[in-house]
Parts: sequence; structure tokens; C-alpha cells
Amino acid sequence: MPSSAAPRRPGPAADDEDPASSSANSSGAESESDYLDSPGSRKRRRTEPPATEIIEEDDDDDEEELKAVVSTIQAPSRFKRAAVPEQAPKTVLPAPSQNAITAPTDPNTSFSSLNVRPWLVQSLANMAIKRPTGIQKGCIPEILKGRDCIGGSRTGSGKTVAFAVPILQKWAEDPTAIFAVVLTPTRELALQIFEQFKAISAPQSLKAILITGGSDMRPQAIALAQRPHVVIATPGRLADHIRTSGEDTICGLRRVKYVVLDEADRLLDATGPGSMIPDVEECLSVLPPSSQRQTLLFTATITPEVRALKDMPIKPGKQPVFVCEVDTQSLAIPATLSQMHLQVPVTHREHYLHTFLLTDGNADKSIIIFCNRTSTADYLHHLLRLLEHRVTSLHSGLPQRQRVDNLGRF
Repeated sequence: MPSSAAPRRPGPAADDEDPASSSANSSGAESESDYLDSPGSRKRRRTEPPATEIIEEDDDDDEEELKAVVSTIQAPSRFKRAAVPEQAPKTVLPAPSQNAITAPTDPNTSFSSLNVRPWLVQSLANMAIKRPTGIQKGCIPEILKGRDCIGGSRTGSGKTVAFAVPILQKWAEDPTAIFAVVLTPTRELALQIFEQFKAISAPQSLKAILITGGSDMRPQAIALAQRPHVVIATPGRLADHIRTSGEDTICGLRRVKYVVLDEADRLLDATGPGSMIPDVEECLSVLPPSSQRQTLLFTATITPEVRALKDMPIKPGKQPVFVCEVDTQSLAIPATLSQMHLQVPVTHREHYLHTFLLTDGNADKSIIIFCNRTSTADYLHHLLRLLEHRVTSLHSGLPQRQRVDNLGRF
């Protein structure tokens, strides 16, 4: 997950449960730095190993290049104006599905018009959520009708509300335990979903519990045995309870009405040693069969593995799976996000980063630096502290209590 730094305010450095799966925004790939070498170095690339090129780089040229680049760095918006326009990436759109749902486009659509109960509408209004987003318009009515769901929408579009509202509405009609299980790949995301369930259900007496790694299993097992209404969990820790906590603890899971896989593309990713599929399968093994529950999959990126689930045979008595995709064709990037790409020599990466953080346009901003390894996050954390930046880190190698504290400091 990310490693982050903020010169005036603390900023987190974090990575996911799988430290090798995050993208590195702050550190460019080593191969990209070759393009900033001198013309002579470019010619030597075909006949000399990369290590020789790095050793033979002209320090004076690098220093002049650094001054030229840093002089243009004021704020991300300036990067955008100075950058050479690039051709928009070509996106191959999937063939329309016969089960696909088009979200209502009326800007005046309200939660009440989606058949959401008044107490939920008021609860959302108390959270300053007054109009449904596209993914909420498309998914809430169909989930209330009892259909399984595959929902795709960019990050920050309100996917949690899209599945939490219909689950809470159905739970209020039949408040049984355990009513819903939500699986998500990271502890921080599980905590965020837990807090949203608690906030939306504030007028009711919902009992939700959080089952994640990094915490003592005994209190979790006791809470699980007390039949909460909603369980929000990471698959690894819930699988541990299923294997070790005994039937008395997990028997309530056999009557679940709703199963949610949030960030389903991560949960169903079969590549790499950090695949969560074995733990997900362990969790699903004690839940009711798919014909006796509603299954909701939400993701910012609908991968082929996720999309293939809609073509599975329909169980007797079940409605066809519906698919609602909103803005997934735009690479899941919010319109308010400005992007730029700066190529720097790999040997001077930290120098550029330090200078960038000190520019007038960035001195008072909160900044997140994403890394692809926990070791890189730790390295940048210590380096930036030595350079007197206010910085904190967030990654899977930290104890859970420290992760929560560091996130709160940001």
C-alpha cells in the first residue's frame, strides 16, 4: 500500500495485505530512467549492460538536468500544463450483457424514488448524502428485488452505500443474526466499511463486528459466537476462525442472507503467491449455498474473472445476475484527479522527491506516496524523517494498533 509524506502535516505510507501488489507512484521503474541519460548513453544501451550505463553517467549533466526540472516544479497543476499531451488510451469496451443494468441518469433521482425506507433516507441525509450516485441508482433497486449483483464503479463513487443500504433495509424487516457477511482484502477497508454500517444504521440497534488480522482472536471469537447482525472481515482472519474456533462460534454463519465481496477483483485474483482465493473459498464453504443467499460483488475494475461469474448457470428459483457498470471505461480515474508522469534517473529518485516536497506549491499539502514493497515504505519513512519532513507509514508489516494510529495522524 502506500508510503507517504507530508512536509507540514503527517502523511501515511501504506501498502495492502499483499505488500507486492501495490503500485509505486512515487518511484518510477528503473528502465524508464534510461531515457534521461545522455545521447551517448542511449547508443551504448545495445552493447553495454545497464549497470555500466549507470556507473558512467555524467554527474554534471545530471546536476544541470535536476536544476532544469526542479525549476518547473511548483504544484501538480503546473506539471499538467507543462506536460506534452499524450494520446488517450484506447479502451476496449465489453459487449453489452443481456443482464446489464443502466443506472438512471436523472440528476433529480432521490433515495426515496429508489424505494429506500424513510429512516435510511434520513440517516443518509445526516451524513450529508442526499442524492444517490450512478452505482447507487443502478444497484439499490435491483438488490432490493432479490437479485445477485456485480457492480463496477470507480473509487470514491459510493459503492459501500450501494450495498449497505439495501442490506440494512432488508435486515430491518427481518433482524436475524448473522444477516450479512462482507469480505474485503485489507484491514483499513474493512474498518471503513464497519464505520459506514454503524453510521448508516445509527437509528437502529444493529450489531456489527470487525474480524481482521493483527488483533487478538479470542475477543473476536466471543463476538462471533454472540450472533452479530453483520460481520465485516478480511478473508484470512475469518478463515482462521472457521478452522480453529469450533462449530459453536461459526454456526451462525450457516444462516447468512447476504454475502458481499468488496474489491472483488483483489479477492478473486489467482495470480501470485498472495492470492486470497483459498481463504475466500474457506469462508464460502460454511456459508449457505448460492441458491439460498444473495451474493453481491463490487469492484472498481471488473476483471475477466469477475465478469465470468455472470455467465454461470442460474440456480433454480434464482433471478439472473445483473451487472451495473458506471464509469469503468474511463480507467476508474476520477475527473477531479490531475495526472502527470515525470521521468527521473533512478539513482536520483529520492533527491527529486525531497525537492518536490519542499516546493511552494506542495509545502502545505497532505501527500500520499504509494510503494510496491513494505521495505520501500520503511526506507522512505526513515529517509524523509531524517530530512525533517513530518511523515508516517502504513503497511502490512506494522502492528494493527500502530496502523490505526498512523492512519489517524494523517
